[in-house]
Amino acid sequence: MAAKSRKIRLTQAIIKSAKPNPEKDVFLWDADVTRFGVRIKPSGVKSYLIQYRDQRRREDKHTIGRCDSMKLEDARKEARDNLAGVDKGRDPAAERKSLRESQTVGHLCDQYFAEAEAGKVFSRGKPKKASTLGIDRGRIDRHIKPLLGNKAIDELSRRDVEEFMNDVIDGKTEADIVTGPRGRARVTGGPGTAGKCVTLLSAIYTYAIRKGYLEQNPCRGVEKPADNKRERFLNPDEYKRLGAALSIAQAEGVSVVAINAIKTLALTGCRKSEVLSLKGAEIDVVGHALRLRDSKSGAQARPVGRTALDFMGELAREEKEAWLFPADRGEGHRKDITKPMVKVCAIADLENITAHTLRHSFATVAHELGYSELTIGGLLGHSSNSVTARYVHHVDAALAQAADRVSTLIGERMGTDEKVGSNITKLHA
Repeated sequence: MAAKSRKIRLTQAIIKSAKPNPEKDVFLWDADVTRFGVRIKPSGVKSYLIQYRDQRRREDKHTIGRCDSMKLEDARKEARDNLAGVDKGRDPAAERKSLRESQTVGHLCDQYFAEAEAGKVFSRGKPKKASTLGIDRGRIDRHIKPLLGNKAIDELSRRDVEEFMNDVIDGKTEADIVTGPRGRARVTGGPGTAGKCVTLLSAIYTYAIRKGYLEQNPCRGVEKPADNKRERFLNPDEYKRLGAALSIAQAEGVSVVAINAIKTLALTGCRKSEVLSLKGAEIDVVGHALRLRDSKSGAQARPVGRTALDFMGELAREEKEAWLFPADRGEGHRKDITKPMVKVCAIADLENITAHTLRHSFATVAHELGYSELTIGGLLGHSSNSVTARYVHHVDAALAQAADRVSTLIGERMGTDEKVGSNITKLHA
């Protein structure tokens, strides 16, 4: 029993520095909470656990959670609660086994999502963004739950995951869903969707392993399909048609705020969420950048061309914390431009154009101008790009020049028309 082992007061530093034994499990027992400790497996995985005797006086261990996903004090509290239950005749290991056997994939998805919404599930070391969670919820509700929701979590095999992936590829989860009085969502399958669903399912099972529910991830080793879908981008003629459409869209009833947002997306290559949440204070004319406070990759100085900066300067109010693209009603900023984009594209006779299309088109123009993938990644703010990392605080002359050339060429292709920005004064008066 733990009582016979040498005890130390566990700290995060002690746990972090503890080394595994390649031949056997290593146990560190806590001096503060009797029968609570840390197990270090030969693989290096560290987990909190308790040791106790069940009702038949048999020695047993119960894993509380992984050390890399749970704070020490939270583990101590849960250990105390579990040990108090043991003293009252409960068996936490048996209870967890029963839960594991009865819990379905659907239940696990719900638990995962609830903790993600509470900021307890991380992506790149930070809680998942609301926009990411919205996408996750769609993949869970429209693909994972319909095909796997009723299956027990410990019964899911790699073969099951592969069959699930093939079903999504084949379109078995396709649906036309009514989302409101005027809204509809078209759910499609395909290789890209299937691969992303498997990635999410793997993350959910990794979460279950960290919680101590399971030991194995059935998604591990599953070969995901390549998404061969060609990304749409605008050619010079299409840019011209888009520019002309933006100039007349307001007369067709399209919001001037949305029109300006679409033009900003085209001139900057930024993500839709980054543009729509812009404030005047984030426009750094001298630094040749947008100082984004909360991009997908965190705080970032995004290089922006002079053409784009001049246009956004027209949109900014004297109040620096005011939104560049305010909501049509109420407070806050505009959240979406899907409907205005559809109307603008109808005017321009363009198909399959989204905010992401404009971002990809920006990258394509940069490629046409001869810039390397590394530089293009810096212009787009890719988190894994070493150029981006160097420009978190400043933008050097080379990258600023690249942004200038790209935005200038896009502006030329779209055409110069004062009508797009002519009502800015009225908008912000």
